[in-house]
Amino acid sequence: MDKFEYKILDISMTHLKKEGFQTELMATLNGLGAEGWELITAEGLSEASIFSRVSQTVDILLLFKRRI
Repeated sequence: MDKFEYKILDISMTHLKKEGFQTELMATLNGLGAEGWELITAEGLSEASIFSRVSQTVDILLLFKRRI
C-alpha cells in the first residue's frame, strides 16, 4: 500500500499582489516538483463582512502530496 505525506502552502492575497509574484510562485512550484511534490488542489479561502453579503478571497491554499 502506498503511503503519502502532505504539504500545504498558504498564499495571502497581499502576497499575490506583489510585483514579481508569478515568477516567485513558478520557482517555488518547480522546486517542490523537483522534490517530488505533486499539486493536488488549490482552494481560495473567503471571508465575508457582517455588513456585506459579498465575500472576498483572503488566502489561497495549495495542497501537495508525495509518496513516502
